[in-house]
Amino acid sequence: MALGIGAPAAQAQNTLPPAELGGLTFNNNGGRILVAQADSAQLLVRIQQLEEQIRVLNGQVEGLTFQLTQLQEILNRLSEDSEFRFQQLEGGAPGKTDAATQPGGATQPEALPQDPAQNEEDVPPTVIPEQGVRPLPGEMEFDPTFDDSLGESADPLVGTGQSGGIDLITGQPLNLSYDPRATETGNADADAQFRAGYEALLGGDYAFAEQQFDQFLDLYPDNSQATDAANWLGEALMARSAYAEAADVLVEAYQKSPDHPRAPDLLLKLGISLAGVGERETACRTFAEIDRRYNDTIPAFQARLAEEKAKAECPPA
Repeated sequence: MALGIGAPAAQAQNTLPPAELGGLTFNNNGGRILVAQADSAQLLVRIQQLEEQIRVLNGQVEGLTFQLTQLQEILNRLSEDSEFRFQQLEGGAPGKTDAATQPGGATQPEALPQDPAQNEEDVPPTVIPEQGVRPLPGEMEFDPTFDDSLGESADPLVGTGQSGGIDLITGQPLNLSYDPRATETGNADADAQFRAGYEALLGGDYAFAEQQFDQFLDLYPDNSQATDAANWLGEALMARSAYAEAADVLVEAYQKSPDHPRAPDLLLKLGISLAGVGERETACRTFAEIDRRYNDTIPAFQARLAEEKAKAECPPA
């Protein structure tokens, strides 16, 4: 009987896991947890690396988009220009006759009709008759070779320290050769917003440009392009005759960076803005400060400065 009772007890004892075995099982679970945590950390690092790569790619896409926009702008202008001139050639000239058009001159009414092929050798292939196709004020001379080079900018502010400038006051052509990507700061978000604002200026969307540059200065006041952003913001404000606001932006930018290459531009626009709000005496003092501090500006800039002095009725120096 005692033997029968002891056997089940021994059997039960053999089926229960010893204490050491239970401890071994617990330790193995802990190892699995540590491995899982290490895998999670590596996955998180990898995700962060992928996010950084995505940001870099987004910046590259922004740059390509900006370049494509510039090219599209050039193509659109060439297309509109050529279409206008073809229309003028086909039906814009009054009193059309069958007489041959002389190179470089108007058709003579008394001339006899001729076969255009007879004068083919006398007519240079790229000459366009002057009658009805002269460039309109502010237009570039039409080039039948469709050369996409815009040549030298007519902006008097170009060459005063930076590679670009937009004179919205005189309505002269924008300088499409200026590329803000040439001065990337390493901050992809800041560079993208700066490009968006400048692209808006190229498209004539001054309200959006004003918004972008204003946000840029709020978010990135210490960015290396902050002075340029203030310059373009001043341009956008002046385009809608907000001279008081433009003066505030420009004077603050100048006080922060009086030795910046944009400083002469900032002072010139500041003087124009002050004259725009009736502060002619202060405007004249601002123009005089340009002569005193920046006497090595290019002739075109000096001519523009003299013009603004005359408008403000500044006394001779």
